[in-house]
Amino acid sequence: MFYQNTWIKTLAIILFLAVFLFFMYFCVANDSSNYLVKILSEKSFPFQIVLLEGVPGLSQPEREYIDGIRYKVTALGMYLLTGVNISDARTYFLSFYSPPKDGISWLGWAYHSNDPEMEGPILEPLDNPFHNEPAPVTSKQDALVGIYHTHNAESYAGDGGPDRVKGGQNGDVVKVGELLAEALNKKGIKTIHDETVDDTDYNKSYDHSYQTAKKMLEKNPTIQILIDLHRDGLPPEVGKSTVKLNNQRIAKVMIVIGKKNPNWEKNNKIASDIIKIAEEKYPGLFFAKITYASGARYNQFLTNGALLFEVGSQLNTPEECMAAAEPLAGVLKEYLDK
Repeated sequence: MFYQNTWIKTLAIILFLAVFLFFMYFCVANDSSNYLVKILSEKSFPFQIVLLEGVPGLSQPEREYIDGIRYKVTALGMYLLTGVNISDARTYFLSFYSPPKDGISWLGWAYHSNDPEMEGPILEPLDNPFHNEPAPVTSKQDALVGIYHTHNAESYAGDGGPDRVKGGQNGDVVKVGELLAEALNKKGIKTIHDETVDDTDYNKSYDHSYQTAKKMLEKNPTIQILIDLHRDGLPPEVGKSTVKLNNQRIAKVMIVIGKKNPNWEKNNKIASDIIKIAEEKYPGLFFAKITYASGARYNQFLTNGALLFEVGSQLNTPEECMAAAEPLAGVLKEYLDK
């Protein structure tokens, strides 16, 4: 029996190493090796646990430590390979079990690879949707930037607070939008910030935010950048992302582009230009790679320059995300000035 158990454990370790080496090769072959190394180094991949597996004579605290590490490794591995977040039951039903077409070939997206923000049913007709071509700016009173929130309840739990407030209320993400609008207005960029709550019924959030964004454009047809401001949602095992700017830790910003919008390439060009300016002005503030959603629009058909910004995730602190408002405003001002 002893030899049988030893043989099973040895086989399991060999299988684990074989799978791990396979994905190492897969990442290198698909030019994702840098990201893999970054993930392993940031998360301190516990090779020591693999070596200690099956070692007799470990004390109870050591066993508890190993069990905890096993859970984290399992959770992180499951998220990376399948998109299932074991801390979020919704992902059990909405995960996508095949590599996404864009981005890292082996990385699974949370919820669904071709609709990571869960747009839900598209009620607005696809054949003849409302579209605003930005009107010429004639005075300083003409708005250039509009900010709204499809998921108003999103908050930041990095300081121990809730990651989402009760339905019908504005969470931390709306405060980030408020600070961004204030910073832009101080820089001479007329900005409108709409705090209308659109996610009282979460499944219809985008249907409601469509109305919010459309009204904003109808009242302010000169808007050139229309921002739907969110925060990302990640398993705790993945960890938060920050960048150090001016001796301060600041949440990173990700841009999401919906490809179901027939004009998505125009938005994509604008997003790429913004990221390029940010890399020169505040290196690391933005994720260099845009996230693409092949099965969604996210209201981005409303106008050229309609973008979805994810400022941090629920794992960041409110302070880290609010600190992103000032540099983000600087990047947007420079883009609009050009």
